[in-house]
This record gives sequence, structure tokens and C-alpha cells, in this order.
Amino acid sequence: MGVITSTANTAVRSARKLTRRRERGRTGAFLVEGPRAIGEALDHLQRLFATERAAAREEALVQRARSRGVPVMLVADDVLGSLSDTVHPQGLVGVATLAQPHLDGVLAGASLLMVCWQVGDPGNAGAVVRTADAAGADAVVLTAGSVDVRNSKAVRASAGSLFHLPVVCDVDVLPALRRCRAAGMQVVAASADGPVDYAVVDLSRPTALVFGNEGRGLDDAVAAAADVVACAPLHRGPRPGFTGHAESLNLAATVAVFAYEAARQRRVREARRDTGPATW
Repeated sequence: MGVITSTANTAVRSARKLTRRRERGRTGAFLVEGPRAIGEALDHLQRLFATERAAAREEALVQRARSRGVPVMLVADDVLGSLSDTVHPQGLVGVATLAQPHLDGVLAGASLLMVCWQVGDPGNAGAVVRTADAAGADAVVLTAGSVDVRNSKAVRASAGSLFHLPVVCDVDVLPALRRCRAAGMQVVAASADGPVDYAVVDLSRPTALVFGNEGRGLDDAVAAAADVVACAPLHRGPRPGFTGHAESLNLAATVAVFAYEAARQRRVREARRDTGPATW
């Protein structure tokens, strides 16, 4: 097959429809862009579009895709650009599918979940998935009203982590928290005005960490459903020549703070378990 030069090509048109949430929901497919994300998504790819330059530059990656039976279609630069929402496309766009996990399946054996209530920014959603992956969480839960994690910006922000751990989407938050608790997990909500310092909460226990919307924080009903409402303390001291202070951390930073504290506590617990009680 030669180089596809028309955006009217059937496969290109079908892929371009995946820029719409409704089409992603209908088909279960979404777009993955760039060599890093493509490399992580190889086992989930249905099709790969590549410019000639990108195919030559990433020859090993393209061959790995072909070896898995993924159809590779060479396309002109402007055709590839029609599938990308970045200013400078990297020359590779794939069509991928992921099985949509259910909360009950995720809860079986889970010890650390990140539950995000009505996340509105796709970059934040992707960053949460990436942070949860890096910190060793078992899954991410995005409640109803959240952005589609298969949005191309969210996929890029996840840096491939979308393919490393389950992401449960569109669940009602209060029933989800009840199910977490029924599965033996404590529910710890993060709030800028929480009365408890996150560092004194026992996060080595099975825990569902709950985070709010970027602008509005947590709904009162969601906070009330938690066992603990904790905060990451903010610096309030004066700085000579300056006034004011940060009102809050952004969502991705808050998730990182809590997730890595949970990871730290779990490493300490495991170290103590491995060394056993001291003998004198």
C-alpha cells in the first residue's frame, strides 16, 4: 500500500471520529499519539498511522507493531495532522482499545485506590493516572461527571500509564465509597481545609484516597462520607517584600503528595515486617 494522501480515506475518517467523546464511548476505541505512548499501547493497538519520516525514525517500533499483527498505514503529513490536536505532531497516531474495568473487580485484592470526583481537566486526569501508577496504586476511579480519560490530552498526560493499571470511569461517587468500605478499605478524603495532617493518617492500611474537583474541591456530601478528611498543610509564613500565600495545591500535586505518603508508609511497614522485632 502506498502513502495515503487524502483525509477522505475510510480508515482515516473512522479514526478522526474518535476525537469525539460520543464516538469513543460507542466504539471503545481512542487515539494514542507519539512513540512513547504507542510503545506502551502495542498490545492494545488496532491500527497505526505513520508518516514516512516517523516510520523510518521509529523503524523498530513500527516493526514491533507489525509483528503483533497491527496494520500500519503510511500517511502524508497533513493526513496525520488531521488525527492530532498537537501543534507539532510526532508522526505516529494509533487507534487503541482498552477493556473497561468494573469497580467490584478492581476492589478484589486492592489496597490503594485513587478516587477522583468530577475531574474536569484532561491533563489532570492523565497526570493522576501517571502518578497513581508511579506510586504503586492498584487503580484509579473517575466518578460520573469527570472528563473522558481517553481524551487525547489525557492519554498524552498519562505518559503510557493508562495501559499499566485499571481506570474505572463514570461511577456514582457515594455508592462507590460505600463499596470501598465494604471491601475493607478506609476512605480518606483530601481537602485544603481538612482538620487532620495527611502525614499522621495511617495510609499503610487498605485505603481509598478521594480527591475533589480542581476548582470546587470536594462536595460536602463526599467529604462527609469519608472516614478521615485530611490536608496537606500549606506554608502561611511571611516572606519579606511579598504578601499572600498559596491557597491550595492543584489536583495533580495533591494526588502526588498523598500517594507518595501512602507509598512511603507501606515501604516502612514492609521493612519492619522483613526485619522483625529487635532482639537485645
